[in-house]
Amino acid sequence: MKSNFLLSLLLLTQEYFAQISPILPAPVTYKEMDGSLYFTESLDIDFSGLPVNLKDQMIELATVYHDIKLSIDLNKPRVRFKKLVNVIKDSYSINISDEVIISYSSEASGYYAFNSFMQLIEKDSVGFALKKCFVKDYPKFSWRGLHLDVSRHFFTVDEVKRYIDLMSFYKFNTFHWHLTDDQGWRIEIKSFPKLTQIGAWRDSTLNNHYSTKPRTFNKERYGGYYTQEQIKEVVSYANSKYITIVPEIEMPGHSRAALAAYPEYSCNSIQQGVEGFWGVFDDIFCSKDETIVFLQKVLDEVLVLFPGEYIHIGGDEAPKTRWKKCEKCQNLMKENNLKDEHQLQSYFIQRMDKYLTEKGRKLIGWDEILEGGLSTNAAVMSWRGFEGGVEAANLGHLVVMSPGSHCYFDHYQGKGKDEPLAIGGYTSLEKVYDFNPVPSQLNKQQEPYILGGQANVWTEYIADFKKVEYMVYPRAIALSQALWCLEKPSFKDFQKVLIDRHIRFLQKNNVNFSKSFISPEIEWKNSKKGIKFKVLPIDLTSKIQVNLNEENLDGKSQQKEIQLIENQWLEINRAKKGNSIRNLSIKTGENSIPSNFSIHASASLGVPIKFITKPSPSYNSGDLTLVDGQRGALPWRGNEWIGFDTTEIELEIDLSKKDNYKYINLSFLKDDHAWIHFPQDIEISIVEKGKRKIIESKPVISFSSGGQVQQVKIELKKSTRFMHIRIKSLLEIPNGLPGSGHVPWTFIDEIEVVR
Repeated sequence: MKSNFLLSLLLLTQEYFAQISPILPAPVTYKEMDGSLYFTESLDIDFSGLPVNLKDQMIELATVYHDIKLSIDLNKPRVRFKKLVNVIKDSYSINISDEVIISYSSEASGYYAFNSFMQLIEKDSVGFALKKCFVKDYPKFSWRGLHLDVSRHFFTVDEVKRYIDLMSFYKFNTFHWHLTDDQGWRIEIKSFPKLTQIGAWRDSTLNNHYSTKPRTFNKERYGGYYTQEQIKEVVSYANSKYITIVPEIEMPGHSRAALAAYPEYSCNSIQQGVEGFWGVFDDIFCSKDETIVFLQKVLDEVLVLFPGEYIHIGGDEAPKTRWKKCEKCQNLMKENNLKDEHQLQSYFIQRMDKYLTEKGRKLIGWDEILEGGLSTNAAVMSWRGFEGGVEAANLGHLVVMSPGSHCYFDHYQGKGKDEPLAIGGYTSLEKVYDFNPVPSQLNKQQEPYILGGQANVWTEYIADFKKVEYMVYPRAIALSQALWCLEKPSFKDFQKVLIDRHIRFLQKNNVNFSKSFISPEIEWKNSKKGIKFKVLPIDLTSKIQVNLNEENLDGKSQQKEIQLIENQWLEINRAKKGNSIRNLSIKTGENSIPSNFSIHASASLGVPIKFITKPSPSYNSGDLTLVDGQRGALPWRGNEWIGFDTTEIELEIDLSKKDNYKYINLSFLKDDHAWIHFPQDIEISIVEKGKRKIIESKPVISFSSGGQVQQVKIELKKSTRFMHIRIKSLLEIPNGLPGSGHVPWTFIDEIEVVR
């Protein structure tokens, strides 16, 4: 049953949709013609010549989409099929006139074609209608993937099958199954039964977010695993949906669950339990021959279960702390003339690569496997941005792009405080839609090394399958556009098709999708006196209601209820003294969920900022972020912070007029797991007549004992208009921490200057 919200949207967009394709992902060609084809609850079809599985899948799709019965009619069918030859891989076409002719080039393309055909059907009070049209289509990328971590939280066979079902509707063809990690080993290996007897179960699980202090744990035993028969069942099921499963067996890092079962394959053989905390741990597989042979025997059983071309071996976040102190690891380095532990990891990965190559398979791993050198046969999955993929392509390696900036579906997707707990970050539907797997740095000769892309679903904070669906949909549909379409329609067009057709489909199939993308958009901008905002509701018929509660320094408060009209701006002024707070609650219509904001209105609210050091594009939510009055909080969200991956940061702010200022507050974030660290030194200068005068240079020594979000307060007591801020970070992340040896991230949020 449609909500009133959806009904109003459909009325607004009905005429518009006559001009664009209702199919997602959008086809290469869609041409409408005059007239429509009608039928009632059954559709006559000629299945002759189709493979049995394809026929069965079509019958299922007709039910899933519209509860249509397909009746076999060989004499006068409304739907016929034609086989295409000598065309682009997985090409198909649909021609709807007085009959329907579906042409396909492969069994998979037949499935894609029928899926698209189902999306063209509209139901009315009489029966079903098909707009007469012509569709021609084929995919842009060969790797169109979704990942699911079943180690941090375990999901049943039926839930994994449902995940595969939803993938198939949007033409994904690769399921990356993350089966092992520190918190659980999920695949039965008969040669090593303790991997599931011990490694599949943990005695505790972290409550809340890992930034929550004090930390508490749920002490209930937690776990589960898939038998080999269940694995075969899921692989066969995925194959029936034309999806290949790529299993991931993590090595050498993220191996605490395996080492809990077989500690002899670590460097120190110390017995430890399966980890119940999230993060990166020093205890990893030892590089000694015994460990490599053990893992190769594990892979022998994995290869039998998964017939696909690629085996994912992880390779990420492997601290070298134990290797540096391990006699066997150090001896291996000497014997093989390896200069450091990074090259030792490369040696480890190359042994696995050679083994898989001999078995007729290919190795793929996270982009850390590039460190220390990589064998030519291996493929790279680039998660730490696009740089790893660019480097790999330059070296002649095949690449799957999966950057955290666009493809991590464990990030927040909405800005509202009602969003369920996530690890951090902010990856909106539009950000996913903007994803392009081919970086601009690659030339035409290098572009073919990009196989495609993939989104990752890490489940530290996703304990049940309903939340998996919430985090994945509709973002996965946006990703399908990026991986399938030769040319994507505009985001606005995509959003309208999604609302008009595909929300109803998700509702019909009880998908617990996120509605954050249909929340009212709030546009902020600076003004002469501070900041101002307007509300852009998707449904333009709704009333915009703002409740404003102003808290002053003297403890007094006043409340206002304001009714805004379309495109009306509401201004929030800077505080003349101190730092007052404006609490806003914004609603658009009776049934909407309010968006709540607290604005700290200091003297720097909305002032212009000059970024001498440019923020990283991955964590840049706009110049106003640092002076919008909205303090970043925990759990951290990417839209509340500006991120830099440089060792020095320089900013200049214009306070609009010369005045006496008491102090400046700067807020910083610390998250070791995400490579985000506090800075080392902050220097404040005033700028007069183009010259800078340092008034304070403050080493940051208090951070080590504080929390994850901390303010640095620096006394000013100077008269100025222009202020220069220089921030020095760590040169590199210390050993033993995630990302050791790399330049850390520095995350800044609010800059508050107080009169």
